[in-house]
Amino acid sequence: MNDRLDGKISIVTGGSRGIGRAIAEAFLAEGARVLITGTSNATVDQGLEALDGGDACRGLAVDFTVEPTGEAVIAKAVEYFGGLNILVNNAGIGSFQGAFELTAKEWDRVFTANLTAPFFLAREAARVMGEKAGGSIINITSIAAQTGGLAGSPAYASSKAGLAGLTRSLARRFADLGVRVNAISPADIETDMTAGWPADIRQRLIDLTPLGRFGEAAEVAGAAVFLASDEASFVTGQNIGVNGGAHME
Repeated sequence: MNDRLDGKISIVTGGSRGIGRAIAEAFLAEGARVLITGTSNATVDQGLEALDGGDACRGLAVDFTVEPTGEAVIAKAVEYFGGLNILVNNAGIGSFQGAFELTAKEWDRVFTANLTAPFFLAREAARVMGEKAGGSIINITSIAAQTGGLAGSPAYASSKAGLAGLTRSLARRFADLGVRVNAISPADIETDMTAGWPADIRQRLIDLTPLGRFGEAAEVAGAAVFLASDEASFVTGQNIGVNGGAHME
């Protein structure tokens, strides 16, 4: 434990599994208290059990496709821990409806979870953080925002590109509150979801990655710890690609 986040209070949406759980685990190891969200009580309970953070880790079930305002999530962190220093907008959904199959309902569902909810969560978080000594907001976007995605729906790539733009906009708007806003854009990361992808698709993606492998969730978490910590006190409006070189700025 390095205690880089000692005493800090954080929210990691979608922290019950995958990348979100790895970020929550890293935050706990660095001394933070963490509120995770999941889509159901069952997934939250599974996440809490896996994290084993005791009183330093709490959970809340919320479906951001139907509850995007974020007020309840921010309020719970304040209720449980007394404040808020870090928000990680990690929760999101994918879509595999192609350009000619995509419905307006699916477009709205994806944008509500991937862009609308992060905005309102960030806004409510900034209000709380601004009352204290500022804080850090981290949006988890995707390499699909930069490349357009190799498969799947335009809705997903567009929503993640929107999140990257929102990051820059809020970094300017919240700077006078002492709130930094940054993004992390992972490429293909080893999670329970990607483990089930067909072998030929996985190999194709590996072949397109200069470092020749999928990333680990802990590698995304490392970037999140940096952005959340005081080490990044002069970093805002930036997008860190954790992608093995699959996209280079």
